[in-house]
Amino acid sequence: MPGATIATFTSVGEVRRRLIAAGFAMRKAPGFGQKWDMLTGTLGDATSPGTPPAANDVESIAIIGAGVAGSLLARNLAERGLHVTVIDQAQEAGTAASGNIQGALYVKLGIEFNDQAKLGLSSLLFSQRYYQQFGGEHWHPSGLVQLAHSDSEQDRQNRFIARNDYPSAVLQQISPEQVSELAGIPLTRGGLWFPRSGWLEPGGLCRDLIEHERIFQCFGFDVHRLTPCNGKWHIAGNGEQDVVVDQVVICAGHQTPDLIPLKGGFRFRAIRGQVTHLPAKAVKCPDVVVCGSGYLNPAHGGMTLAGATFDLHDSSPTLSTESHRDNLSMLDAMVPGSVDRDSGDVDPAKLDGKVGFRCTTHDYQPVAGPLVDAYGQPLEGINLFTGLGSKGLSYAPLLAEYLADRLSGQPVCLPGSLAIRVATGRCHRVEITEQETISA
Repeated sequence: MPGATIATFTSVGEVRRRLIAAGFAMRKAPGFGQKWDMLTGTLGDATSPGTPPAANDVESIAIIGAGVAGSLLARNLAERGLHVTVIDQAQEAGTAASGNIQGALYVKLGIEFNDQAKLGLSSLLFSQRYYQQFGGEHWHPSGLVQLAHSDSEQDRQNRFIARNDYPSAVLQQISPEQVSELAGIPLTRGGLWFPRSGWLEPGGLCRDLIEHERIFQCFGFDVHRLTPCNGKWHIAGNGEQDVVVDQVVICAGHQTPDLIPLKGGFRFRAIRGQVTHLPAKAVKCPDVVVCGSGYLNPAHGGMTLAGATFDLHDSSPTLSTESHRDNLSMLDAMVPGSVDRDSGDVDPAKLDGKVGFRCTTHDYQPVAGPLVDAYGQPLEGINLFTGLGSKGLSYAPLLAEYLADRLSGQPVCLPGSLAIRVATGRCHRVEITEQETISA
């Protein structure tokens, strides 16, 4: 129960991180005998380290990053009556990883119905309902199929269905013939059908979300330092006047670690992904989103989008002909015969596309909540909302609701077990001392 205490003779980082993940606020203490240090801790409320601010205590909030996560959170807070400043180094919202012309709404649910699966399912269902208000504009509920694109994936899906009993309105296993009928193109594999999913136009969605009388837009602002002063946070940019606020939420994707005002390392990773824009006349475009080893979207505006590459050892922000080739090879394998290779419209050297960088965590779970130091102590006024990987469109609406609950002092929408799942304390990589928490 909250208030329970713990002490352990070890002070190694892995033990500390696991205890923080379980809800303990930890600190290093003098050891005994031949042990120089030990750890002690106190169990807090499972939903939060520290006490959420009351709504009337928060006069100003800055959100750094105007992608899907930041834009959704800004709109959520503004609709609760709070005043928000959205800051981004770009000239408009939805230009970085959230700037693809199409984005699929899906999660890959695990075979076992554990907390990870609960978070994924809750996020998917919440986002499907949330995006309905943008139907016909940014949201296209075409339905989505996760193909059993290999024998191993077919086996995984069979075991998934055998161990779970989802309503058919959420998902159902379908045959190759059913997939082909739904997609409107011949497919040789069955899969999992998500009838209420589909695809979004994320860039336009972001730009519409931040059009609100209580949202101040601060674009072209390159944040390079966060400094606490007199109970406020000063956000400094190159040659810009500081933005001074009560609360800061860092939603900067793979750039988040560079902005966190703590010393030490963090377990975030940037993974390059390139999508390929294909002329619809050269592709057998499906009527639904088809996912497998990659994904292929329905045609829109004479184009379709395929991708995305998963480039672990490439940090180049420029389009790569080789990545286009990889996406075309993926399509050949996943949807045989879908691309007219004889067409001059699919020359990899001439194709357009976009490069983005997914921000992932060590456990591939998102991060949302107050920033804590390496011992689980909250850094007042700083929050993180990042690490959504390639599932940002699915995770972001629910986690924006959760973080807005916290920032406005409302009861939170996540149970304690899932709040711990997204807590920020998991992301510290190295041991640091209490005297080193605030960056110089």
